[in-house]
Amino acid sequence: MKYFLVVLAVLAPLTAAASLGEQKPKPNAFVQSLRDLHRGPPVEPSKTRAKVEERWIDQWLDNFDEQNNATWKDRIFINERYFVDGSPIFIYLGGEWKIYPDSITSGLWKDIAKKHNGSLVYTEHRFFGESIPITPLSTENLQKYQSVEQALADVITVIETLKEEDKYKNSKVVVSGCSYSATMAAWIRKLYPDTIKGSWASSAPILAKVDFKDYMKVVGQAYATLGGQYCYDLIDNATAYYEDLFDNGKGKQAKKELNLCDEFDVDSEQDRWQIFSTIANIFAGIAQYQKPEKYDLPQYCSVLRSFSDDDSVALSKFINWKIHEHSGECISATYKGAVGYYEWSKENYEDSDLPWIFQTCSEFGWFQSSASSQQPFGSTFPATLYEDTCEGVFGSKYDSAGIHAKVRNTNKVFGGLDVNATNIYFVQGELDGWSKVGAGVAQGATIIPLASHCPDTASISASDSAELVASKKKLIKLVAEWLADE
Repeated sequence: MKYFLVVLAVLAPLTAAASLGEQKPKPNAFVQSLRDLHRGPPVEPSKTRAKVEERWIDQWLDNFDEQNNATWKDRIFINERYFVDGSPIFIYLGGEWKIYPDSITSGLWKDIAKKHNGSLVYTEHRFFGESIPITPLSTENLQKYQSVEQALADVITVIETLKEEDKYKNSKVVVSGCSYSATMAAWIRKLYPDTIKGSWASSAPILAKVDFKDYMKVVGQAYATLGGQYCYDLIDNATAYYEDLFDNGKGKQAKKELNLCDEFDVDSEQDRWQIFSTIANIFAGIAQYQKPEKYDLPQYCSVLRSFSDDDSVALSKFINWKIHEHSGECISATYKGAVGYYEWSKENYEDSDLPWIFQTCSEFGWFQSSASSQQPFGSTFPATLYEDTCEGVFGSKYDSAGIHAKVRNTNKVFGGLDVNATNIYFVQGELDGWSKVGAGVAQGATIIPLASHCPDTASISASDSAELVASKKKLIKLVAEWLADE
């Protein structure tokens, strides 16, 4: 990793030079469903006012190429409301989303930082939000500069930059993350143990995997367990109905009943893969951040049933409601539409999902397929859908063989389920699909019953289960131990 000295200052972001050109096309339903699955974690409403400062940090474009001296501006937020000189730095890592200041003004991490008179820092991952290192988002640029290792090195640069200030020079550092940023929290402790005292990894996927068939299996379990078996069966019956129409030469009928747009090709295998994946992703997006104490899934299942006593009609109306709020607009879900949108994003990068799609193709996989028979979303969206999308957008190096090789390399570098690092606290929701590629009991993780993704980020509250309270108290104790360790 390269090093340089910079003066920390509040700076304006470097204006990116991508040509916005024509009006931004609307992402189709498949792209929207993936975007929803990878949205930033919910933020607990803040009960106190806090002044959060936006800063811009000089970063190397390539942290590992000594010959490349290009730099860029990386955005962070800092909340110093509770900070006393020399006290710890509590970093919340941004993932594949745009960061917002509210995320470090409330929640359990804020509570712990306050207890230790700490400063809260929220980092924005390269190529997301307003932290764009280089444009266009070509395959060449992404494969050179977009990776988890580059992003982890960026975080270390943020820390080194802060420590140029006298008030931070003796500050210890702990980090936390949710979802992919929890993956980063685990791996940054592994790679930089002398800098990072400890990591809290909430719902961290740490095993890269191409065909992630177990994800939808757990989503189905969430609907059966919390929504009721009738809800699971409704989805299962309706999906089977539409698959049967397509399989028996009645694709036009299915197209009409699902309200698919004219460009949908009933004879295209890739288009069929895409609509069934979209339907599954919509249900998964609801389940991903469900709160059992708020009865989220039972309520959604009631809405689903209320649309019709006919399962297939109910599902169609529900999906159309979720996508277009009953506007009557047709559902666009074609393979060419998705690939075309991502191609357009290479030059028109604002709010782009492309850098994350690239990372799944180049590092992680995690393609949520229908390969498990123990889920209610049918069997019509294999991992091949995502592999084809990777190759269609990024070229022949990202075909199936290329993706498998890259995923194997990620597990080789980081150890898969065996991270082999100390001072990492893993937490999983029992009904979180991502838990199937995360640390389990064998790896020392705490499992929260009935919970889903990143279930433990909010402050301790009266509505928390006993297990959730115990986990939060354990984290509070662990952080104190990490910070006390010299």
